[in-house]
Amino acid sequence: MDNETLFYICGGVLAVSALVVTFLGLKTRNFPGRAFPLVIVWFAVFVAAASTFAVRYSSAEHEEKVKEYAEFAKELEEGESVGGFENEGGALGGEREEGEEEAEEAAEGSVEEEEPVGPTEGSQEGKGAQTPKPDSDKGEKSAQEGSEGGAETATTTLQLAADPAALVFDEKELSAKPGKVTIDFDNPSAIPHNVVIEEDGKELAGFEPITEGKKSVTAKLEPGTYTFYCSVPGHREAGMEGPLTVE
Repeated sequence: MDNETLFYICGGVLAVSALVVTFLGLKTRNFPGRAFPLVIVWFAVFVAAASTFAVRYSSAEHEEKVKEYAEFAKELEEGESVGGFENEGGALGGEREEGEEEAEEAAEGSVEEEEPVGPTEGSQEGKGAQTPKPDSDKGEKSAQEGSEGGAETATTTLQLAADPAALVFDEKELSAKPGKVTIDFDNPSAIPHNVVIEEDGKELAGFEPITEGKKSVTAKLEPGTYTFYCSVPGHREAGMEGPLTVE
């Protein structure tokens, strides 16, 4: 038997003994009489035993609490290492970056769409305004610049999911065009997973692990090779990672 059980047994024996001695003392005039030394020894033995087992039980419980606290602290540290993407281009950072890009695109569009007011260059006042013939070379150059600008600000949306029964993604590698890249992630499993985009060991974007849900991560990426992975401890080592090629 463990120390806890022995402690309660000794405590119960002391309680019952106290009741019995009290009852006999009230019913018997000469109690305890010659049995007085025996009663003293009886109570002394069980008091000492109860105290001993109480101390042992308290020590064992303290050690168990220390172990539980150590495990909790370890889990807390692991949880902190997983999170922390809000200020590193993660879910919140990605939304802010997306809003800034849209504002910049809207501003550029408004500047490009403005037309000059009044007579154009080469027109003659009073003799009928004539629209100057556009320069074909300039038109081709503007078209090329527009196509190049579109490539730099391309938007790519990729689909990625976690396996419901194993620590793997459904895609081993991903590819996208330079610009804003969004990964729509689906985790049908009760095991927590997330997606982090990394370049040369630096986390660019990511979000907190989720279970049985969907979430997206967005980052503005230039041509190059990146890595996407799950940052839950042990999952990346198990195979939840792959290259993300931007070209």
